[in-house]
Amino acid sequence: MSTDLSITHPDIHAYLEKVRPASDPILREMEEYGEQHNFPYIGAQCGRILYALAVISGARRIFELGSGYGYSLYWMAKAMSAGGLVIGTENNPQNVARARAYFSRGGLTERADIRQGDALELFRREKGPFDLVMCDIGKEQYSAALALAKPRLRRGGILIADNILWSGKVADPAVHDPATEGIREFTRLIFADPDLFSTAIPIRDGLSISIKVGA
Repeated sequence: MSTDLSITHPDIHAYLEKVRPASDPILREMEEYGEQHNFPYIGAQCGRILYALAVISGARRIFELGSGYGYSLYWMAKAMSAGGLVIGTENNPQNVARARAYFSRGGLTERADIRQGDALELFRREKGPFDLVMCDIGKEQYSAALALAKPRLRRGGILIADNILWSGKVADPAVHDPATEGIREFTRLIFADPDLFSTAIPIRDGLSISIKVGA
């Protein structure tokens, strides 16, 4: 998750924010919380992409690695009809409690299950298959998340990763910190994997979208 807008030109971002429909009251409250507390969240532009992909794919089972206080999880839960389930993960118990309160007030408790603990460990306990997996954990952990996500995705399922352009640092040859290198390695892996069809969308801090086309 990121509040950095260096990838999308500020004027373009402002225009898109102006023309989009307003978020529902719960999402608006979550957006205000993120801004007031400088909490990194994906923002409405990326949230709408998640919603669209969940609808297009007919997702009924979604797993999210790294849910914060539930903003992106809320978008995906909204996209599901009754009977669908989004499983989220978050280490901080205060964020978990806040997310559950938002889901309750939004009438999404039955569609959103946010679990406290290490995202990778919680994911290992799930056999799948999942229709969609969202990754937004520590960037040095992205490759490990990919290794777990691929066998748990159904054929035609979607893997999404946030911060794939990392405020442009991935394009700077002088930057070699663990987070940046983690994103670079993940990006190399998804584009080199013949079982995945991947693309990167340069919106906000960048989203990668990988469709599982192989076994």
